[in-house]
Amino acid sequence: MIEQRLLDVAVALSRRTGRRPREAFMRRAVSTAYYALFAALSRMCANELVGSKHARTPEWTRVYRALDHGWAKRVLTGRGAAELGEQVAAIGRSFAVLQDRRHRADYDPSFFGFYFVETTATVDLARSAIDDLRRLDADSRRALAIHLLFKDRTA
Repeated sequence: MIEQRLLDVAVALSRRTGRRPREAFMRRAVSTAYYALFAALSRMCANELVGSKHARTPEWTRVYRALDHGWAKRVLTGRGAAELGEQVAAIGRSFAVLQDRRHRADYDPSFFGFYFVETTATVDLARSAIDDLRRLDADSRRALAIHLLFKDRTA
């Protein structure tokens, strides 16, 4: 799965530091860790709404690509996530931290300051959130996918 390959890349980048951490590698590792979780969420949405047996079809890909970064953060840190249970709320907290770190890594030109320990912790946070996502039951996955992709217009 793409998210596992992205986590592997993040780990490899974080280890390419030699004696002195290379800021560019740490930035890319942090950013890649965030994208691993984002890819896992995107795949979950596509699998739940189209079906994994249709993976890579135009319809599946359309749903996979539908997830929006900003909307995902609002949903995952909002009341809706909490209503879906503590496991979803925990995924949401991790997502918010990872997205904030990714923004810093990708867009903040000031000194990054993430060394091996901080970068490894970020990759581990993404891995843990992905594991939590995989452990959700079918009803929770489906409900989360709907929350992530569709605005609630009933209110």
